[in-house]
Amino acid sequence: MKIIIAGLFIVLVGIATISSCNAFEINNYTNNQNNQNIIIEVLDPIDKIEQDCISKTADTQEINKCSQKAQELWKKDINKNLAELKKILSSEDYKKLQLSQSSWENYIDKEYGFINSLTSYTQGTMHFNTREGWRTEILKQRALILREYLNIFKR
Repeated sequence: MKIIIAGLFIVLVGIATISSCNAFEINNYTNNQNNQNIIIEVLDPIDKIEQDCISKTADTQEINKCSQKAQELWKKDINKNLAELKKILSSEDYKKLQLSQSSWENYIDKEYGFINSLTSYTQGTMHFNTREGWRTEILKQRALILREYLNIFKR
């Protein structure tokens, strides 16, 4: 019974994490006439692709494929950002970034291993969605950080 409860908790936390992190930007506007706040969610294009894909199915394997597609897109974004940073940074700073990227890749390997172990305690197919969501979020965060580094030079 404890395993089932722990599994359900993991799934719920995963879903909450994925849901709360999907927005690339949230703008909060005030309507002067009614003094009401209107929240407009602007999704990153990769998040939108994943969300649109997931909205077309209820099958957990297909949902995993949607998240895996998003992971591939985030990886491409990471590589694109690294290539752009290489053009901009001094060779000394780019070496620091390479070291940082190498450390991050080591981290992601260990984190994926932990995620695999953690989700192995659960039963059913829904925990695979949680696993893929966590993996997607890890890649997304790195891509967004690299984008911010690039934005420093665009200001």
